Amino acid sequence: MRGEAKLRDHAVVLGAGIAGLVAATVLAERFALVTVVERDQLPDSPIDRRGVPQGRHLHSLLSRGSQILEELHPGFLADLVEAGALILDDPDMHRIHSRVGPYTFNRTHSAADPTALVTYLASRPFLEFHLRRRVEALPNVAFLDGHDVGELFSTQPHRITGVTISPRDSTSSETLSTDLIIDATGRATRTPLLLDRLGFPPPAEHTFTADGRYYSQQIEIPDQDSFRERLILVLPEGKAQRGGLMACENNTWTLTIAGRASDLTHTPTDFADMLTLAGDFIPPHIQPALHSAQPLTEVQTYRYPGGTWRRYDRLARHPDGLLVLGDALCSLDPINGQGMTMATLHGTTLRAHLSRTGRVDPQAFYTAIAAITKPVWASNAQQPSGRGNKSSSPLSLRAFAWTRRKILESAADDMMITERLMRVANFIDPPQRLIAPGFLARVAAHHIKRGLTGRSNTPAAKH
Repeated sequence: MRGEAKLRDHAVVLGAGIAGLVAATVLAERFALVTVVERDQLPDSPIDRRGVPQGRHLHSLLSRGSQILEELHPGFLADLVEAGALILDDPDMHRIHSRVGPYTFNRTHSAADPTALVTYLASRPFLEFHLRRRVEALPNVAFLDGHDVGELFSTQPHRITGVTISPRDSTSSETLSTDLIIDATGRATRTPLLLDRLGFPPPAEHTFTADGRYYSQQIEIPDQDSFRERLILVLPEGKAQRGGLMACENNTWTLTIAGRASDLTHTPTDFADMLTLAGDFIPPHIQPALHSAQPLTEVQTYRYPGGTWRRYDRLARHPDGLLVLGDALCSLDPINGQGMTMATLHGTTLRAHLSRTGRVDPQAFYTAIAAITKPVWASNAQQPSGRGNKSSSPLSLRAFAWTRRKILESAADDMMITERLMRVANFIDPPQRLIAPGFLARVAAHHIKRGLTGRSNTPAAKH
């Protein structure tokens, strides 16, 4: 589509994180000029930046997210691997250790469609840097970094027509007139406030409280070849340390400990503390190599109070010329590793709406985003402690609660069940596939067979 005539003149993207970069890519197909405004001075190497405090912690680009980035930027994934990222494309997924509660997913048989679950491992700064290089190379995209966003303004009834910005080291400001503004500023979005100042109603908010703490270190593991796993993700039930160990680019690793503030037995301040807490979830056969690791950074902390879904889809009146996406629209629990992939899904939704007429109806856009968000929000809002938002569909939550334990038990032995769980977790398949009659029949058959044979399932002991 980049070879087609541009349908409109100027679009502005606020924020140069993953959501903003994806949005800029999509807009560049339809606008003569796309300006990306970013508060930070953008680094010229893959390093942490102030505006992404969660970037220092373990990040997961789910399979659907990587597929979308490849669709938007052909060759991007190969370039990522060439630059040092790690690709996991094993049919039996033996380099991934996933455990939910006491249930470890099957890793002894091959998946029916392993290409759908290929995983790319890299740190958040590395991924963002290489994606930004791709976007910067687009001839009609310009970046204005080191700029604060001021006010939205409207010179036409019911339409946002521009935004004021100012360099962070100056008191001067300038106005960007635009056909479309995308707010991709993340959790600290000011759009509800700015809309209120213009007389537009702010959206209602759904929230859940997590009171989460995340502690991470980048490390080097000299004996990394002594074990085959390159991604360990553990989500125990109840009050317990959770987290992961992930290989990143150029033989570095990220170790993350996560939990609710009241759940952690102590606050880690150095690598010895991190090792103590990681002992609760890192498989025993990896522990010796982990204990020989060398820390590359200090322990880095991130506090996450909860999630917010701003219900723009429920507003009775929308201004034209403005859309909100990414974490600015819905922020999730980062322990689930869904944020970056959700941003790519928002981008493809924007792309689909633009492809029809070159314009986006806000209500139609937000309605489509709500359909994507609803099941993901429900799984995030139902916290292990029982706290959370109760507004999600009771029927779907009851169905999920009814099947969850038996499905997870079955996944320890049945690769088909494991693959279905992984496809849903990676946003390849919709969550409804976990309650499909044929799938539930297979789960039931597994448990009937186990009952007849009297087998004891101890999934957590499998490595």
